[in-house]
Amino acid sequence: MMPPKRIQADLAELQHKSEMLVALVQFGVLVLLALLYFLSPAGHAPDAPVRSAPLGLGLFAILILVRIWFAYTRQLTPLFLGFSVITEMSLLIFTIWTYHLQFEAMPTVNLKNTHIAYVFVLIALRGLRFEPIWVILSGLTAAIGWALIVVYTLHTSGPEIITWDYVTYVSTRSLHPGGEFDKILTILLVTGITAYTLKRARDTLFTAVSQSQATKDLSKFFDVDVAKKITGSEEGLVAGYGEIRKAAIIFTDMRGFTKASAHLTATELIGLLGEYQKLLIPIIRNHGGNIDKFMGDGILASFGAVSPSETYAADVLRAVDDIQIASNAWTKERQSKGLVPVAIGAGIAVGDVVFGVIGHEDRLEYTVISETVNLAAKLEKHNKTENAKALTTKTALDLAIAQGYLPPSPKEIRLERNVAGASEPIDVVVLA
Repeated sequence: MMPPKRIQADLAELQHKSEMLVALVQFGVLVLLALLYFLSPAGHAPDAPVRSAPLGLGLFAILILVRIWFAYTRQLTPLFLGFSVITEMSLLIFTIWTYHLQFEAMPTVNLKNTHIAYVFVLIALRGLRFEPIWVILSGLTAAIGWALIVVYTLHTSGPEIITWDYVTYVSTRSLHPGGEFDKILTILLVTGITAYTLKRARDTLFTAVSQSQATKDLSKFFDVDVAKKITGSEEGLVAGYGEIRKAAIIFTDMRGFTKASAHLTATELIGLLGEYQKLLIPIIRNHGGNIDKFMGDGILASFGAVSPSETYAADVLRAVDDIQIASNAWTKERQSKGLVPVAIGAGIAVGDVVFGVIGHEDRLEYTVISETVNLAAKLEKHNKTENAKALTTKTALDLAIAQGYLPPSPKEIRLERNVAGASEPIDVVVLA
C-alpha cells in the first residue's frame, strides 16, 4: 500500500539526497582509483592501442558529473536514472572487455580480470536509494554484460579454449564454463539478496516515516508530549490506564468573549479564538506546560502531569506572569484598533492529579483528572468575586517559592475565602 502523498514527498526528498550521496561516493572512488593508477607502474606496453583505466575512468567521470548536475537541479527523472544505472554498469563491463586490447592478448584475459569486484560495489551503491528496482537493473546489466564477454570470448577464440580442469583454467589462457557460470550466478544472487533486503528496509522506512508524520499530525490535535506518549507507547493504550503525579493545573478563560461574540461573524469569532490561543499556547509550552484541551474560550493546561517535574508550581506561576503581560498588551492593541477589549482570567491549583486514558476502546483520550483540576476551574470562576484576573492558593504560592519562583511584585493573600463548590474556605492569592 502506497503511503499518503505528503509522506511520499518526504520520501522523495530522502531519495534526492540519496542520489546525491551515491554520485558523490562514486566520484570519490573514481578519484581514488585515478590516483592509484597514476601512482602505480604501468603494466602494459607504452604503445598499447587502448589504455583501459584512463578510458573507463574518463567516461565514468563524465557520466557521474552529468548525473550530479541532473540530481542537483532536480531534473533526474526515473527514465534518466534507469539509463544512468545501465550505462554506469555497461561502462565498467566495457572497460573490463578492453583489457585484452590493452595487453594485446587473447580475450580470455578479460575473464580473469579482478575488476569484476567493482560490479558488486556499483550494485551496493544503488542500495543507498532504498529502491530495489535500481539494484535489480544494475545487477541484471552486470550479469548480461559478463555473459556477453563470455560469448565474445568463445566466438573469437573458438571452443577449443574450453576446459573443465581448474588448474588448467588458472594457469593457461582457457575458459572454464563452470567458473563463468559461478560469476554470473553470484552477481544474480547478490542482486536478489540485496534487492530483497532493500524491500524489507524500504517497508521499515515507510513505517518509520509514516509514524514520524503521524506524530506531527497528532501534535496538531494533541499536545506534543502527549502525541509522543501515544506513538511511543510500548503497550496498547486502554481506557483506565493512569498515573498519579504531583502537578500544577491552570485553567484560563477569555473575559469579554461573550460580549465580543455578539458583534462578530462566525469567521471573526473563530479568528478571535485563534488570536487568544496563539497568544497563550507558546507561553504555556515555553514554561514546560502541556495543553490538555480547549473548551470554547477556555484552556486547560498542566505542568508536571505528562512528564514528572520538580518545578511544576514555579513553572505555572512564571507562565501566569507572562500571560498577564501578554494579555495587557493584547487588550491595548485591540482598544487602539477600536475593537471590543478582552482580558484573560486564570485559576491555578497544585496537588495530586491522575494523568491517564479515559473513554471507550474506539475513542480514547489522554487527560488529567482530580480535585486539583476542579479547584483550578473553580478559582478561575472565583476571579469575578475577588475582582481579580488570576487566582491561586497560598499553598501553591508557597510551593512555587520553595521551587525557585520569585514573584515580580508582592502578592495579596486573602484568607478563608468561600469559593463556590469548595467544601471549606480557601486562602487565595491574587496573582493579577
